[in-house]
Amino acid sequence: MALSKFLGLFHIHIALLSSSYFLADPFVFYDFEVFARNNKFPSPTINSTTNNNVVINVRKKLDESLLLHWFGIQQRRSSWQDGLPGTNCPIPPKWNWIYQFQVNDQIGSFFYFPSLYFQRAASGFGGFIINNRDIIPIPFGFPNGDITILIGDWYTRNHTVLRKALDAGKDLGMPNGVLINGKGPYQYNDTLRNRVIGPKTPNGPT
Repeated sequence: MALSKFLGLFHIHIALLSSSYFLADPFVFYDFEVFARNNKFPSPTINSTTNNNVVINVRKKLDESLLLHWFGIQQRRSSWQDGLPGTNCPIPPKWNWIYQFQVNDQIGSFFYFPSLYFQRAASGFGGFIINNRDIIPIPFGFPNGDITILIGDWYTRNHTVLRKALDAGKDLGMPNGVLINGKGPYQYNDTLRNRVIGPKTPNGPT
């Protein structure tokens, strides 16, 4: 399976703190460690607040290079932390790397994912939430709760096999299913060509 060998190969340690370089920011500190294990995903949600400085220590055992892209994060004065080819040098195999950037003046829901070698097809992605500071009210009623939903295609082929197919100019075809927050796989309805999810799983109706 595409996920079985990729997960568990890198360890993410996340610390959110207000930096001493920005004296106007309140001091906030917490950290948590997550070990991604086989068939357990998505990766942890990063829950931060506007103007937090986010420090992410990536410890990995992959036999190929890795970059994590923080989709939607503006990266003011830290474009080299964006995690895309051309802005970051890839993290070499078996190396560790520390990302550090400030989430300036942003509020919203974003996500992160591996940006190299089609690794995203094998997971390694997660949510990235930036909350408002207490002194800055949001322009709508406070919600009863927040739910992060991540949906992605699921293939029975390993991401390296999928990558080779793309490099050879081949079409990947219809995915074998779709995962919703790591649950499923739910099957696509073959009678619909606009990729609407069908109402059943391989184990029967849901």
